[in-house]
Amino acid sequence: MGFADEWFTFLPAGVLEALREDVGLSYAQGGLVLAALSLGGMVGIVFQAAADYVSRRWLSALGALAYGGAMIAFGLSDSFIMLFAAAFVWGAASDAFIHGCEVALVDLAGDDLPRALGRVNAWSAVGDLLAPLTLALAAAVGLGWRGLFLAGGGLMLAYGLWLASQRFPPPHRREGEVRPDLDLLALITDGRVLLMAVIMGLFSLLDEPLLAFLIAYLDQVAGYGPGLAVILSAGALVGGLLGHGLAGRLIPATAPGRALIPSALVATLSLPVMAFGPQAWLVVVGGLVFGFSGAVFYTALQSRVLTLRPGQAGSTGAAVSAIGLAGAGFPALVGLAADAWGLAAGLGLYVAVPAVMLVLTLRLSQDDR
Repeated sequence: MGFADEWFTFLPAGVLEALREDVGLSYAQGGLVLAALSLGGMVGIVFQAAADYVSRRWLSALGALAYGGAMIAFGLSDSFIMLFAAAFVWGAASDAFIHGCEVALVDLAGDDLPRALGRVNAWSAVGDLLAPLTLALAAAVGLGWRGLFLAGGGLMLAYGLWLASQRFPPPHRREGEVRPDLDLLALITDGRVLLMAVIMGLFSLLDEPLLAFLIAYLDQVAGYGPGLAVILSAGALVGGLLGHGLAGRLIPATAPGRALIPSALVATLSLPVMAFGPQAWLVVVGGLVFGFSGAVFYTALQSRVLTLRPGQAGSTGAAVSAIGLAGAGFPALVGLAADAWGLAAGLGLYVAVPAVMLVLTLRLSQDDR
């Protein structure tokens, strides 16, 4: 499921310039379209919490079907409003699809969760890596961005039908009256959850929209051209694949928090190199290191979130996602900065994110003592 989601979720970021030219968007509007994928999480958090209480199989399957429909609608859109609406539904459906599977994985993996998440995230990274190659192939054969989304939507519809035929572990049986509203209230008043939510929200900013603006910068400012810009940005995706593949060995199974500070520090130092490296090889090396450290950091933090409250992995993830939504409009802010002062200024906002993330991670480690 991670492979499918990351493969398709990267596509809007990779075709940002094509969207602007074809539909007539500003950078701010383009950033809002990208942000809509995250804003859909306002609805998606309900599906995420529901994974503790309803059939994970149907939650995932119906989410995948809605995901495919939203991709097709995106490919047929001819205005900013249509693109924004399709991306919003896409983001909400993605949460149902992903978290239905993810919460089931927590039950299946048990104490081996960090290693299991590492494998899942490694497949996600393969999807990330395949996405720019897919874009390059589509451009080579003249498919166009619309045909790409229509074809991807059809594949996701088929995947949703396949998920409906699978067996998933059922929700946990709990004694007495089950009150999801009280569960969520208890979660959001837990200081550890609040702090992890802010950190996860910051980390979520360093995803496809970052690469979208990086590609635009490498193309328009650094002068590498659209094809080479996409290839250079793939360094982060390759590093992420390697990091997820090794995360299970690098993260202590019984204390995943120990991997957070070192990986956050490396991410803080490597992102400026990826963004503004004066030579192509520095961009690639910076991307490799940033992708690797980010993958280890994410897997360690994800392990902590999902195991913080046994039996309530979905609800805990929903609380973290709800609080993390505060940063969903960040790509639009970056777009406004790019429109006003240039792409370098917009990209510079992303460079500051890991440093803030590192400070909060240090605070989290103090709370754990």
